[in-house]
Amino acid sequence: MEEISLFFKWAEQNVVGLLFCSIALNMIVLLLLLTATTSMNKYRNLLQGADGKDLETLLLNLVNKANHTFDKQSKIEEQLNNIQVIGEKHLQNWSLIRFQAFQNTGGDQSFAFAMLDAMGDGIVMSSIFGREEARVYCKPVNHGSSTYPLSQEEKEAIQKALGGVAK
Repeated sequence: MEEISLFFKWAEQNVVGLLFCSIALNMIVLLLLLTATTSMNKYRNLLQGADGKDLETLLLNLVNKANHTFDKQSKIEEQLNNIQVIGEKHLQNWSLIRFQAFQNTGGDQSFAFAMLDAMGDGIVMSSIFGREEARVYCKPVNHGSSTYPLSQEEKEAIQKALGGVAK
């Protein structure tokens, strides 16, 4: 009991100092509370998006949009590949060779005309022009060659249509 009474006696003698310590500690607590409140407001503002949504919702929306974009990109790449395959099948390479089939005709009226796709498939059409008649021949071409015999002019037309290189 004596220790308690000594403590109270000391407290009575130092009441002004204890009061200042109490005020100082309360001010420090108040300052810490104000700092914590400011930090929490900054943190809340950081986590809140422009539309008032929280950061998690914004990030989930971005992930969903990115996944949607990747899906669209995959579909576009698939469509592009399909278009490329289809495009290679169109007749896109051609060559016309005009020549004189007979000595007694002039003007290079005969011709060989090759129309091929990217793989070298298509047709070669020939017209042989003479004084009395004209004949037209059409032969299939597969990978730059035909199962039918080709004239030198037809072979030349096919080679030119292929870019001068046999494929």
